[in-house]
Amino acid sequence: MLPQANNNLSEATSIQCIAMIVVALVTMTTTIPARAETPFQAALQYIESGQITEARRALESELRLRPDNLEARYNLAILLERIGHRDESETLYKTNINTGRHLPSVINLAGLLQDKGHFNEATHLLESATRQFKSEATPWYLLAQMAEKNGTQIEAIRLFQKALKADPLNGFAYLAFADYQSRHHMKGSGLKHGAKASRLLSTCAPCLRKYGDILHRAKKDKDALIAYQHSLAIDPNDKTRQQLVIALRSLGQHRRAEHIQRGLDARQKTSD
Repeated sequence: MLPQANNNLSEATSIQCIAMIVVALVTMTTTIPARAETPFQAALQYIESGQITEARRALESELRLRPDNLEARYNLAILLERIGHRDESETLYKTNINTGRHLPSVINLAGLLQDKGHFNEATHLLESATRQFKSEATPWYLLAQMAEKNGTQIEAIRLFQKALKADPLNGFAYLAFADYQSRHHMKGSGLKHGAKASRLLSTCAPCLRKYGDILHRAKKDKDALIAYQHSLAIDPNDKTRQQLVIALRSLGQHRRAEHIQRGLDARQKTSD
């Protein structure tokens, strides 16, 4: 699967909006890896081995053969966006939206439009998605995040509540709302929604790190420590380790914090 490439979306949204990489049918110009029985499997192997050019060619081949394949076009758009061809990505997302119902393309296009400063167009796109995808929370909480950036906090809260009503089991909606509440002096509600999100997203490492951040803001560092440790058990990530160091220092566990920090510093020097 290829995650969304857009940086303007919140971390929770980026986590949620993940679509399986759909492998293209391959023409004679694309060599299928030896162990792949189908072009679908071939493209997965290309992605897993970092052969992005080969994966892109496979997806292009698929679209020449089956131009109605929304998932192939979507994943090609992500690959192109990653290598800097954002105008081409935008065109592909728009083609998908005009061809059929495809929420991931709507989400990525909204992010691209925000990056370009086209906020009214992004808002209109997401508002249309709330009508088209009535049981989806994502368009609602992206609109809420835009409202927060615009300083319309009452509207942001209303839109977050709409997100939870649209899909009461969407952990990412709870996490996004909890993060908002923890930054706007609504500690109790933020902790409640964060706990709900952590239960719904118990195998999502970045989500658990975000929950740890919410707990840390509320000065519940013992609980934050547990959230960070759970996140690290799934994905031993240095960003999470750095947050763990902060929580340990808040708890007065300076020796343990310094030990972890030295390891982080050593890795940083090695990478430099």
